[in-house]
Amino acid sequence: MRKVFMKSLHRLIPALLLLLSFPFLSGEAPKDSAFSVASEYIVLWEESLSSEEAMLRLSALCPDFSLTEHADNLSIFRNFSGESSESLLKRLNNEPSVSVAEPNHSTALCASLNEMQYGDTQWALHNTGAYTYYIKDLPIHRSSVSDIDINLPEAYELLHPDSFSRTVTVAVIDTGVDIYHPALAQNIWINENEIPNNGKDDDGNGYIDDCYGWDFYNNDNTVCHYDTTLSGERIASSTDNDNHGTHCAGIIASSEGVLGVAAGIDVRILPLKIHGGEKNSGSVADAIKAVKYAQAAGADICNMSWGTTVYSEALETVMRESDMLFIVAAGNSGGNNNSTPLYPASYSLDNMISVAYVTQFGELAEDSNYGLSTVDIAAPGEGIFSTTVGGEYHYLSGSSMAAPLVSGVSALLYAYNDSLYPQNVKEIILQTLKPLDSLIGYIRYPGIVDAAAALSSADLLSSDRITPTLSAKTEYQDTALAIHLKTEDLGGSGIRTLRYAAGIHNASYFRNGTLGQSMTEPVLFLGKSGTYTFYISDYAGNENVLVHSVQDDVLPPTLSFSSHENPDGSFTVTVSAKDDASGIKYLRYLEGDQTERFFHLMAQDLIPTENNSFTVTGGALFTIQASDYRGNKTTSVFEVKRIPAEKLFLNTAERTIHVNETFRLVPLVLPFHTTDYVSYSVSDETLLYVAPDGTLTALSSGTATVTVTTASGLSKSCTIHIKDPENEMLPHLLL
Repeated sequence: MRKVFMKSLHRLIPALLLLLSFPFLSGEAPKDSAFSVASEYIVLWEESLSSEEAMLRLSALCPDFSLTEHADNLSIFRNFSGESSESLLKRLNNEPSVSVAEPNHSTALCASLNEMQYGDTQWALHNTGAYTYYIKDLPIHRSSVSDIDINLPEAYELLHPDSFSRTVTVAVIDTGVDIYHPALAQNIWINENEIPNNGKDDDGNGYIDDCYGWDFYNNDNTVCHYDTTLSGERIASSTDNDNHGTHCAGIIASSEGVLGVAAGIDVRILPLKIHGGEKNSGSVADAIKAVKYAQAAGADICNMSWGTTVYSEALETVMRESDMLFIVAAGNSGGNNNSTPLYPASYSLDNMISVAYVTQFGELAEDSNYGLSTVDIAAPGEGIFSTTVGGEYHYLSGSSMAAPLVSGVSALLYAYNDSLYPQNVKEIILQTLKPLDSLIGYIRYPGIVDAAAALSSADLLSSDRITPTLSAKTEYQDTALAIHLKTEDLGGSGIRTLRYAAGIHNASYFRNGTLGQSMTEPVLFLGKSGTYTFYISDYAGNENVLVHSVQDDVLPPTLSFSSHENPDGSFTVTVSAKDDASGIKYLRYLEGDQTERFFHLMAQDLIPTENNSFTVTGGALFTIQASDYRGNKTTSVFEVKRIPAEKLFLNTAERTIHVNETFRLVPLVLPFHTTDYVSYSVSDETLLYVAPDGTLTALSSGTATVTVTTASGLSKSCTIHIKDPENEMLPHLLL
């Protein structure tokens, strides 16, 4: 592991900013907005698909479309049919194979530029109550409120290189990042599994030559765009300006000129460009792809200094299923995110912190968004000096700048140990804030992030190194094979994702939980048997796989039959069917000796399930079929005919019972398969009642005879003596 970066740290801390002069960066970032990317839609499928399968499914759902992009379970397509968005989305979301379908919307950066200023101080890191403010080359000494800062010098006093054991990766999903900037070059993430410039996707992640991240806006590996027409020097491109993302990256990790919050640790910036063009426009679809990329790359923190006013369930889903800590800007429209949400800041996620911004006077900035239940915390964001494209430095203001300050503090905490998880780091940051009364009633935790207090509470960091476990059990549920999973996470970070794929795979196949088919519940219904690999991961990044062989029910049901003759001469046939695996789906019959093919073609007479019996006339053949839920069938021919009884026996010939007592008279009729029905008669119905099943009930004292008769004429009699218990006790009472 690379040594923790401490070079020039002691030189940078006292001044926090070298006395440099920089040209003014003109322009204005777009206001928070959300325009629909023309007729473009996002589809998250329930399962991973090939591009060909996605094309086939979409062609059945949308008559005139063009598949813009497809990867894993994400499809992006344009609709040219002229059909209304409401109609198309209703049909897509009603399709069982679709998890989420929604329009692709734009996103906007959360920053604004200050006019004609450059400076030599980073008040946000260390505020003494005054700072130098430059108008052109003229230094102006301005007052501020002392200690309105994140206490970075005090935090650095707590930094000890021996305390750190890992590299921290911060994904910056934004415009591009100038990876050649002298203050950033040594802290840029490198894809060690990709061979540079060979035109191949060496690591198999779907991106060619993605050595330093990816440009989703232009769909290539150029993570920063330059204008080199002037003496071959790299300067920011006027048509695709990447200053915003470079500025955010510098706030987190700059090591020269200005001090990045996390410059004292081994930090890496992963550039993921989703905004571009002259207006720095972006889309939700690109944001989703960027989140999945960062997750697969193993990033710890994800900085999002942008927003959209349109809710995206797909974006919220991929963020929730990530083990990264998301730091997001609250927005710069001066609005209440409670009533007018800005996303992703207004998502309710345990692994996300939304950040408003304050001025150097400790007041909520006039254009900063707020929200008592939607914005978590604040950070300095007015006139923040940081890196820009071409080795330069400039001021920017907004919640875009406040968010990376929090990302930097989060990175300091992540450096302490591996197997940390976002909920724990989030809790420490929110519970160690620097209180500001001016923020009470505006945000959930009224204060600004405090780096020193957070690092002082590093002993509260929780490492989860316990791998979650899972076991599987196959059950048959109607026509499906139901795989019930039992999951358990004893480490405390919580289960973040559960996925599966057909075949045998190891954990790396699932790319940190970004590949494979997602499971929202711990039960999977399959149509066929086979071998499947189940993947589980917690929020600390611990992962596990289980290979489970799903065996199908291949045994047919068993059948047995019986019949008896009814008094009207008809026969009741009773069928007993048994299947110990998937269960009996149906019983049916046809008259005659029928083949399986004939059963399939002819109308099927179903046997009622309440008693599994049917009534027919005698002297005929019947074919009876039983089917289980997996389609296994048993077919048997049964002849319904009269079989007369040959012998009749009773369980008793004489019995004494008391009034109101019952007794069952049971006949034994041979042969056992006789179809004869049995009837009962009594000599005196005032003394004894006989039920159709032979149950006798004594009514009053006396003697009665019960006669049992078969349909073929055999009969037997039983004498029943009935006594009254009260009369039996009378002689004893007279004594």
